[in-house]
Amino acid sequence: MGELGSIDLNSKKPYYLQVRDLIQTSIESGELKPDEKLPSETELCRALKVSRTVIRQALTELEQLGLIRKRKGKGSFVSENLIVLASSLFLPDFLWNNEVEQKKTSVKILTKETIPANAQQASVLSINECDPILQIERLYVHNEEPVILAQSLLPARISVHLTDEDLLWTTRYLNKLPFAIRFDHADHYLEIAYARKTEAKLLQVSIGMPLIKVTTYSFNKDNTPIAADTTFLRADRIRLRGTIFTQSGENHYSTLWRTFSPPNLRFFKSMPRA
Repeated sequence: MGELGSIDLNSKKPYYLQVRDLIQTSIESGELKPDEKLPSETELCRALKVSRTVIRQALTELEQLGLIRKRKGKGSFVSENLIVLASSLFLPDFLWNNEVEQKKTSVKILTKETIPANAQQASVLSINECDPILQIERLYVHNEEPVILAQSLLPARISVHLTDEDLLWTTRYLNKLPFAIRFDHADHYLEIAYARKTEAKLLQVSIGMPLIKVTTYSFNKDNTPIAADTTFLRADRIRLRGTIFTQSGENHYSTLWRTFSPPNLRFFKSMPRA
């Protein structure tokens, strides 16, 4: 593996959290590959100029996050696979589904550009590498406080007619697509992320603060990808709970979105999904 970087010895952030974040960034960026062995505790101590206690605390944090696995007598390794939890969580448009909350919510398009798809983006959208895609970044502000940062990718060929107004809300632009490629279903993946410099600045939180990361892949009825969304939600302002219930002998899934800004507690419920 390459250089991990260095920690800020003058920062108020604990050393072990800085070490954890450096290793986590290397894993998430792909610099550290699945099943790759991490440097030994001694090597990490020497490279980062911290004590063995700090390194052990950082490794324990990474193990609890499921990012690494310790093998007795062999050391620590990057996890091969993350555990995926099925959920019916829907998109951040929950703030728009309630008339009262609409008045407290604003959305701003931070960036909107057409770019050539890289290999990873092309794979996600089932298009050719270098095909044009529309990349959008939006910031959701609730009660004058930024709470959600959303990034969306769409094939340019299906999004040429969408206006800036359409692109403000995910459900809106998905429903504005031509009927033949209209949204049918989506897969969601939830995980914990830690605010990097960009997310921290836009969401007005500290670097390293825990965020809820929701990755959503949307498909049409033919199971063709039509959009990919990555959403970062402030964990200190938004909590999510999925509710499963049975109705008329069939399974239905609904999501209860809970947002709070102490001391008030509010609930928003998404549309049931069969």
